[in-house]
Amino acid sequence: MTKRCFLKYALSCVVAVVSAMAAWGAARFAFFDTGAKKEREVSRGVLSKLEPDVPLHDPEAGVWLVKGQDGDQLIAFDDRCPHLGCRQNWNPDLRLFECPCHGSRFDSQGNVTRGPASRSMPRLYLSDAENNRLTLQEKLPGS
Repeated sequence: MTKRCFLKYALSCVVAVVSAMAAWGAARFAFFDTGAKKEREVSRGVLSKLEPDVPLHDPEAGVWLVKGQDGDQLIAFDDRCPHLGCRQNWNPDLRLFECPCHGSRFDSQGNVTRGPASRSMPRLYLSDAENNRLTLQEKLPGS
């Protein structure tokens, strides 16, 4: 084998490996999943701590809970950013959820106000569970 053939072969192998790694990374990015499908629970006692329009974070359940102005609407959001899965923070001065990793912002209803995130915050639904707890699910029960 000549030196030229060897170098062509070696370069082809390197290009193939780098291309495969880039394709794998792009596919992983494109089909990123926040893990919101798992079932989680929050204590009913957490509900008594909620104030209207002031999000409350429950890190054990991985959820932000928001009580509406009227006091009877309760919204739950996954605490992971839909962009790349970083845990979001609530900024009380701006009244926005902010992603510390890439700067995405969401309003108190979970809608995107600034990217790079292109989707709203994943919404979770509450249903009754045993032992004075509420279960959080990605989809409405029965749908």
